[in-house]
Amino acid sequence: MEMDLGANAFGIDFHPSKNLVATGLIDGHLHLYRYDTESSLVRERKVRAHKESCRAVRFIDDGQRIVTASADCSILATDVETGASVAHLENAHEDAVNTLITVTETTIASGDDKGCVKIWDTRQRSCSHEFNVHEDYISDMTFASDSMKLVATSGDGTLSVCNLRTGKLQSHSEFSEDELLSVVIMKNGRKVICGTQNGILMLYSWGFFKDCSDRFVDLSPNSVDVLLKLDEDRVFTGCDNGIISLVGILPNRIIQPIGSHEFPIEDLALSHDNKFLGSTAHDSMLKLWDLEEIIKGSNGKASGAAGDSDSDNEEMDLDNDPKPSRGTKRKTKSKSTPVDTKTSFFADM
Repeated sequence: MEMDLGANAFGIDFHPSKNLVATGLIDGHLHLYRYDTESSLVRERKVRAHKESCRAVRFIDDGQRIVTASADCSILATDVETGASVAHLENAHEDAVNTLITVTETTIASGDDKGCVKIWDTRQRSCSHEFNVHEDYISDMTFASDSMKLVATSGDGTLSVCNLRTGKLQSHSEFSEDELLSVVIMKNGRKVICGTQNGILMLYSWGFFKDCSDRFVDLSPNSVDVLLKLDEDRVFTGCDNGIISLVGILPNRIIQPIGSHEFPIEDLALSHDNKFLGSTAHDSMLKLWDLEEIIKGSNGKASGAAGDSDSDNEEMDLDNDPKPSRGTKRKTKSKSTPVDTKTSFFADM
């Protein structure tokens, strides 16, 4: 299934329980579509969410609301049923907000073009922590829920790990000599995988973030702009050449191609039942790929070269006293706010 959105789309996310998919567009609009297995996409709602481009989209509150982040420095919560604005943080960041993820049921994280990461308490509608670790834009983030660690990648070529329990920086990698564009945690928390500008996947062992422990160099000659975890051993990659692939990690191999766009992939997301993979790109197309048909019988199929094996038996949570990395300032800020356990951040205003 596919739909011409009429403008380039950035973020994409699926509803956690219904057949709904949301996209954020370069013109600031938020689109909401309904889908099923036997018909085309049907637009449910179109909302002018932001003055500038809508770069990131996430469903929160069990799918009752959609949070969007924009180049206009704002974060907006929109009611799914009515399309009405529920909460608007007009100056959420000092610079354009580039990425947004859900951390817990009551917490989201946002990263901007200057390298600042903010943690938002959705019950208080306020920033609970702020981290200024990076010198360039935040390209992607992911969260280790068991240890309450937020992992962020940046255009400055480094990776950071921040402890949300203490509000402090846990670790900061050395400069990788290439932009880190995307990140996922795999192998039951033992590996952190990063996509890079030159098409290499860099594998870090958890607790040993100074330098990568492995590299997958035969994936793509183009930048790996998006990573989306399927399970502990497989990840979807979206590249600058418009190709989406299913890739195995340790052993490192290309399992199979999934599909393609005419232009660079912008974002990927999985439906609530894992039946569909959604993709957006610079060609203004929203595409849903039927994974049951595409991946059926793919186990055991592989191409490309396997990387060096890794023991995966390192100790966890090291690098507790990080030292300055080359070319980066290690200036970190942490703020705390009181917690209201009864009020929802994006409850009706």
